Amino acid sequence: MDESAVGEVRGVFREIGRGSGAVARLTSLPPGSRLDDHVHDHPYLSLHVLGAYREAGEGGEVRIDGPAAAFHPAGSAHADRIGDRGLTTVVVEFDADWLARALGARPVPERSVYWRDGAMAAGSARLARFCLGPDGAYRSVRASLGFLGKALTARPQPRAGAWLERLDALMDSDPDLAPARLSERLGVSDAWLARAYRSRRGEGLAERRRRRQVETAVMLIETGSSALADVALEAGFCDQSHMNRSFKLLLGCTPAEVRRERARTG
Repeated sequence: MDESAVGEVRGVFREIGRGSGAVARLTSLPPGSRLDDHVHDHPYLSLHVLGAYREAGEGGEVRIDGPAAAFHPAGSAHADRIGDRGLTTVVVEFDADWLARALGARPVPERSVYWRDGAMAAGSARLARFCLGPDGAYRSVRASLGFLGKALTARPQPRAGAWLERLDALMDSDPDLAPARLSERLGVSDAWLARAYRSRRGEGLAERRRRRQVETAVMLIETGSSALADVALEAGFCDQSHMNRSFKLLLGCTPAEVRRERARTG
């Protein structure tokens, strides 16, 4: 084990909030980056915001691309491969003794746990937005603890059908396909598709499209110098104001602030 990797939270973009037993941070890792086998000194909760990654650990490999949460106890070894859209997460790192006391009768997991479907995936997306919103600096730690307490007692979601993988592939191959065309391709009704997708993925079809647009815009900001109005159009937004609102909702900051931070950390 590379001891230099122990206990390090990578790619910190900014600190969100801090309490007596935990600290919440927004982290960002570039496309294609690799974090080889490593462990952390402290247990932590990771909330997906943007991008995708594959994580290999004690229980095998897990792919995350969309609303999801992961909890890693202290000392749990894992390795990460970041996808071609990079990765942005909210990471809440806990003091182990404080977390054990705060959870009370619920034991702290001894192995990594993932929540990638259904109500808990939706809850993780809401929590990430809350942490990055105006109240996050004051209440992100308490809200994260509440989410973790519920997640640890949640029932596992049944395996998704093949239709879901086919739908994801269709949306990635043609992001502009209207919901009516998607339901037609799958041979289901519009209403059924909207309900079933949200129930499984924890976000709606329109929310998924917005997330992809923000991912594209972030990459354009990080790799080029185009005017933000041009970035907005290239990423599929109606205009720069539309892009600004989407950034504030998902990242808690504007595209201009992302550009300034990237220039600072360069």
